[in-house]
Amino acid sequence: MKINVRLLCRTALLLALCIASQFLKNTSVYITGPIVNAILILSTLSCGFFSGAAISVITPLTSWWITGSPIMSAHPAIVPCVMMGNLLLVTSTWLFARWLKSKLPDTERMRFSDNRFRIVLIVALVACVLWAAVTLAFISSLASALQIEEISSLFIVALVLIAGVFLVFVCLWALVARFPQTWSFIAGMVIGSVVKAIVMWLLIVKIILPNAAPDAIKMTFSVTQLLTALLGSVLAFLIWMPLKKWISE
Repeated sequence: MKINVRLLCRTALLLALCIASQFLKNTSVYITGPIVNAILILSTLSCGFFSGAAISVITPLTSWWITGSPIMSAHPAIVPCVMMGNLLLVTSTWLFARWLKSKLPDTERMRFSDNRFRIVLIVALVACVLWAAVTLAFISSLASALQIEEISSLFIVALVLIAGVFLVFVCLWALVARFPQTWSFIAGMVIGSVVKAIVMWLLIVKIILPNAAPDAIKMTFSVTQLLTALLGSVLAFLIWMPLKKWISE
């Protein structure tokens, strides 16, 4: 079997899975969304950029036809915006996981006993502590600017955000130290997810949707897009790690 036919079959199979998952959209967007985003990433990694791009363009159309969303029927311009968001995720994944990785030398695996590993964690901890000090020092002015009556609520939110950032950093760094070949893959998925959510928020929420649109609809094309893209990235990572050995054979 020629390699182009093999890639075509893989792309068709992934597209079929994508369309099948869209029938679950009325159940929960947090089921369909992560599956679709994971398939976009997996198609890019296993079949190449053009396969991922093709699925990125086709899936918004099939989703529109299958779910018959009233908001998309009222504003058809949302469809190409979703296509653009998908293409940004695919492009970021391909640039970091494929193109950039091929240009850089392989990274050595690190252990906690490695001085470099411990130094980076210490620097990150110091940075988080400094940022916490700056944030809490201006807690009253931030509360006034955000019109928050209870300063304690902003205080708790700030501490949770700072602790969360450090925890996420430690987990990602430990993962990359254990599997050094995955750092570019993870960076591409995370950056692509964030850029996709921001662009869709700017184009759909701020430009296309009217001010009278319900907050739930605006949330769907902003925060929900970010969460489903990140969840899809996690799902794609868990699938791709064992799958890539089988594909490379």
